[in-house]
Amino acid sequence: MNQDPLSVSPENHPSNQNIISKLLSEIYNQYRLDLSKDPVAQERIEEAVQKARLELETTAEVEINLPYISANAAGPIHLVRLLTRADFLMADQGNDLSGEIHDPSSVDQESPPQRIRIELPERKPLVTMALMVITVLIYFGQLLTDLTIGYDLPAALGMKSNELIISGQYWRLVTPMFLHGSIIHLGFNMYALHILGRRVERFFGSIRFLGLYLVAGIAGNVFSFIFTSAPSLGSSTAIFGLLGAEGIFIYQHRKLFGEQFQTALKQIIQVAAINILIGLSPGIDNWGHIGGLIGGAAFTWFGGPLFSVINLPPVLKLKDQSSLDRALLTFAVLIIGLIGLVILIIQSRM
Repeated sequence: MNQDPLSVSPENHPSNQNIISKLLSEIYNQYRLDLSKDPVAQERIEEAVQKARLELETTAEVEINLPYISANAAGPIHLVRLLTRADFLMADQGNDLSGEIHDPSSVDQESPPQRIRIELPERKPLVTMALMVITVLIYFGQLLTDLTIGYDLPAALGMKSNELIISGQYWRLVTPMFLHGSIIHLGFNMYALHILGRRVERFFGSIRFLGLYLVAGIAGNVFSFIFTSAPSLGSSTAIFGLLGAEGIFIYQHRKLFGEQFQTALKQIIQVAAINILIGLSPGIDNWGHIGGLIGGAAFTWFGGPLFSVINLPPVLKLKDQSSLDRALLTFAVLIIGLIGLVILIIQSRM
């Protein structure tokens, strides 16, 4: 039986090293930046090449996309490279696309390059993890009450119900984001929160991120209350808000993202559009998704972080020019606005 050469031990494979050397050489030749002496950047490239090799077993080509791989005096450097199976097969034979491997240390020895890096915020996703733990524990409570007393008590007390909200149970505009209808429902939402939450919280910080999550979840439930009478529950309202926040964040920092701005924003729009189309299926509260998306985008536009590059080479830093007070004010204004909207709707229906 013939074995696919790309399926053999992708980690530390010689062809991987050849591809990595080629990428390092391209960056050096273009920016005079030697990333072979930057362990963090080199590790990111190695992981991306290993992942690309595995993905090429089932697809014809893979794009490596590593924003903020490093920086030079002109600004951030984003590594984008399309790899094909042919690249690895040629590298297996000791060649790359240009027919030779360049050693960046062998070029221009008389003028060694200056390494310039942008230091990104290093924040642990404490709120993201706490929200996941709280949501999972609440779902266990849902299962426990269903088994012991015969019905889902947390859902009965907390899911969105228009009639009960009109009767005065306003907490039902908040609690649905912590409730779920099934283990699959919970799993999909917690996976999305794990991926999106860590990315967004890194730049937003814990307090601002919590405000974003709550505003988006409440906005989604308010939209659901206004536009549909069906009961609903689930954290997807808040998670769509994280998607909207990421889109606004990328747009506001388009100069920092450089050439990757359009690609990154297009990916966000595509993900949102596909999920909203899926939400047209019966049983899915699409108005909640749209409301969460708008709520997260609005919070980020008025109260999200606004980074600028400060300091001098070789170490550039990102500084948030938007204060936490502005984020808290935005949170208060949006919450008051949503509450006022609900009151107006209730009065119009009475």
